[in-house]
Amino acid sequence: MTTQDIEKTVEEYGKDIEDTEEIEEQPAAPKKKVRLAKKIFVLVALCFSVYMAITIIYDKAEIAKLRSETSEISRQIDEEKAQNDEYSRMLDSGEKEYMKKIAIDKLGYAYPEERRFYIVNQNK
Repeated sequence: MTTQDIEKTVEEYGKDIEDTEEIEEQPAAPKKKVRLAKKIFVLVALCFSVYMAITIIYDKAEIAKLRSETSEISRQIDEEKAQNDEYSRMLDSGEKEYMKKIAIDKLGYAYPEERRFYIVNQNK
């Protein structure tokens, strides 16, 4: 091999190296974009996860509140049913005097043309 051949080979090799460097430099910009895209994706996923966690906690609190309201309403329904059963028993018993007493004392009924007087200020 002659010196000219060696120089020619070195020049070609040098060009190949420069081409390789250009190829390696070009993907650097897309790598930055890919990294930025990954960071944005992670940030969006994190925000979505936090939102979902807050929503779940809020919904659990709302469910607990509604369950307590449901139990309170069920208790009131049971009390009203017991009172209705008591009234039905009284009506079926046929005790007219007892029913009159309940109507006058508890329900505030009065006979037609009847006057009632209530003591408003009673000193003891």
